[in-house]
Amino acid sequence: MPSHHKDHDNHFATMNFILIVLTLALSAFAQRIDISLPTSGQSLSLGRNFTVRVEKGRTLTGSTEVGIGITLAHCSQNTCEDTNERLGAILYAGPFSPQNGAGDFVPFQNFTVQVPPSFQTGKAVLSVAHASLVGAGPFFFSEIANVTVRLK
Repeated sequence: MPSHHKDHDNHFATMNFILIVLTLALSAFAQRIDISLPTSGQSLSLGRNFTVRVEKGRTLTGSTEVGIGITLAHCSQNTCEDTNERLGAILYAGPFSPQNGAGDFVPFQNFTVQVPPSFQTGKAVLSVAHASLVGAGPFFFSEIANVTVRLK
């Protein structure tokens, strides 16, 4: 086979690989979650219940939810640490089944959780760890979304 055919085949294989990687990346991006409640800077009272609203982007790629964990960690020294290392107290761990509400643009699920009464007041970071299986393959996708709140 002439060398120009091999170059063409290598170029085609490289382009296919890049296309597959981009497709997986876009599929994963569309699977991402967002915390719409509580809002950044919102005050939460120790020992009181509050709502965590977790939204999931729409996608054409199918996915199967594995679940989520909602955690709360106090921020020491007025800065919030890297929550990938330390998530804090577990407020919820279990199924995630976002649904479309009337007039809502994206699927969501509300969770009622409680700020532990023993927590220190001040800044805290609320995290939602999310895992799903994406696509026909499928491949495992995980992420952590955060919002900084004030505990009083």
